[in-house]
Amino acid sequence: MEISLVLPPLTQLNTPYPSTGYLARYLRQEGFSCYLRDFGLELILKLFSKQGLIGVFDELEKRETLPEPAWRFLALRRDHENAIDALIRFLQGKDKTLARRILDTSFLPGGPRFENADLSQFGAQNIDDAARYLATLYFEDLADLVSATIDEGFSLTSYQRHLAQGPIDFRPLEERLTSTTLVDSLLDHLSQTLTTPIVGLSIPFPGNLYGALRIGKKLKERGIYVVAGGGYVNTELREITEPKLWNYFDTLTYDDGEAPLKAILDFRSSGSDKRLRTRDAKGIHHTDQPRIPMTSAADFSGLPLDSYLDLVDTLNPAHRLWSDGRWNKITLAHGCYWKKCSFCDTSLDYISHYERSNVERLVDTMEDIIADSGVTGFHFVDEAAPPKVMKALAIEILRRKLPVTWWGNIRFEKTFSPDLCRLLSAAGLVAVTGGLEVASNRLLKLMQKGVSVEQVARAAASFQDAGVLVHAYLMYGFPTQTVQETIDSMELVRQLFAQRLLNSAFWHRFVVTRHAPVFQNPNRFNIKIIPNPPQAFANNDLLHEDPSGGNHSLFDSPLPIALKSWMHGEELDRPVHTWFEQPMPKTTEPANRIEKALNKSESKASHLLWIGGSVVENDDCIVLHTTDGSWEIEGSPKIRHWIKTTLELSSPQKPPYLLSQAKQSFPEKWDQFQHDWKFMREAGLLIL
Repeated sequence: MEISLVLPPLTQLNTPYPSTGYLARYLRQEGFSCYLRDFGLELILKLFSKQGLIGVFDELEKRETLPEPAWRFLALRRDHENAIDALIRFLQGKDKTLARRILDTSFLPGGPRFENADLSQFGAQNIDDAARYLATLYFEDLADLVSATIDEGFSLTSYQRHLAQGPIDFRPLEERLTSTTLVDSLLDHLSQTLTTPIVGLSIPFPGNLYGALRIGKKLKERGIYVVAGGGYVNTELREITEPKLWNYFDTLTYDDGEAPLKAILDFRSSGSDKRLRTRDAKGIHHTDQPRIPMTSAADFSGLPLDSYLDLVDTLNPAHRLWSDGRWNKITLAHGCYWKKCSFCDTSLDYISHYERSNVERLVDTMEDIIADSGVTGFHFVDEAAPPKVMKALAIEILRRKLPVTWWGNIRFEKTFSPDLCRLLSAAGLVAVTGGLEVASNRLLKLMQKGVSVEQVARAAASFQDAGVLVHAYLMYGFPTQTVQETIDSMELVRQLFAQRLLNSAFWHRFVVTRHAPVFQNPNRFNIKIIPNPPQAFANNDLLHEDPSGGNHSLFDSPLPIALKSWMHGEELDRPVHTWFEQPMPKTTEPANRIEKALNKSESKASHLLWIGGSVVENDDCIVLHTTDGSWEIEGSPKIRHWIKTTLELSSPQKPPYLLSQAKQSFPEKWDQFQHDWKFMREAGLLIL
């Protein structure tokens, strides 16, 4: 049985979204023929080509009225049409020689974003980054032209998102699906190229729903069986009652799609009806089957990986990880090992079922992926990477001397000591993202986050000292949060940036979701849930009343504006209440609260690990070499022998060696060795 797994437009253009790749790895292992398509990438490459722009400008030529910038685009249409194919090749990394022409000539005819570009942050030698940044701005200008004149729901990262976001009615979606823009016609053409008897559509975000519905309708008209799943289906469509949905899809799958998809394929090929965790027009199927082992890595075989676009849509180094370059997608553990946060979908399988990977097999898979793709970068897509598994992964990477680069999402655990972060960095970790959320200990306790502001600060400092970028997810408007508490949270975030503990962050406003503890026990959070309208199609997001909370709308604009300045290292001394047009209370937080938090150590480490370089013994000293320098330690022959032995026993290739064992074997008085012991620690002897 053959199946095509399709990602509808649009998510990201630098690398494949992992959902279809995970499904493909499992189904291929089970013997099914599986074909991958990324319609987001394919649509963009069709639209932003010479032929595609000819279609855009031909349509604009018919208009009597256009937005002012569009007239300039139209006047320079030949320049745009002649430049676009070369620009795409450049962004795909296939023609780096174009960089100098982009920077120094009028090769790109430009647009509002392009013409207002600030290249001062790029050095004279940083030609590639500067050119890709300019090319990206030009690309975004073209996307703005399309959304302003051809299709208002179009963007480079979503399609008709506004029709699918929140508790929406199906009627506007249905009405929009009856019309056809130039963008729609390109998507319809792509749908015609799908020929397998079954097609699976992955819908991770609201911005993928419209495209999936349009594709599904075209496929069903041709007798192709259409299955839809993914994050949006799992959260928004679990209690779907809209009968018209089945004009577009045959079946929805819930939770991990591997087993439901296999059961559907078996059912369609052999009639063996053991379907599970699916819903169709006749109802829901809950057949119990043993859980299959988690799929640890995506398999993108068949996708044109060299066609993705290496955009630079932000100059923030941590933000760039999402959109700059291609990352292999991999997972340390399914679900969340904490799974207590009150705002999270803890009742759903993707959070509640925790299962960790076997680290040795995972690194085997990493080596296979590197051999197949030539890419050594990995994005761990865990809900929250477990520190113990990260530690084991790092040791295994060092043991195999595997040159990889990786990053992922974490909880700011106290486990992340300076030494553990040095280990992770030595094994290739370059960045972490994690939730600070409300930056208020009272509210963190209420939401059962399991961390404190001080703990977050210490973990962030450990990562920063190890050279690892830190990005924080921030939240405001949590139930019972007052205006004063939000001001104080803002102040603590300011202090974190002032202490250089964060590289970037993002604020979002709290929303009650149906599968979170806040919804299941609103009385505990002193809120009242406002039911969605009876005709609501998507039912996950809910409005609520918060009688004891502040006016959270006051913060919608000032928080991101202040944050943007702080991320650029600007206005870090400005009092936080002055970011508002209306009078606001001053912060009650001490100006040195974060600084004081850094003075407390929480480590209870016990075993040694040597991540330094060569150990050379001279006539009267030991020399410890690292990539950062070298350290000389003088001592008696017994001391020098002990140093060499200790470092050998602390190697990643050896079993764990305890600090207590090292102290017991020390040939002289331990207290008198502390100065040289510090040198050994600085040279790369970790205590974990």
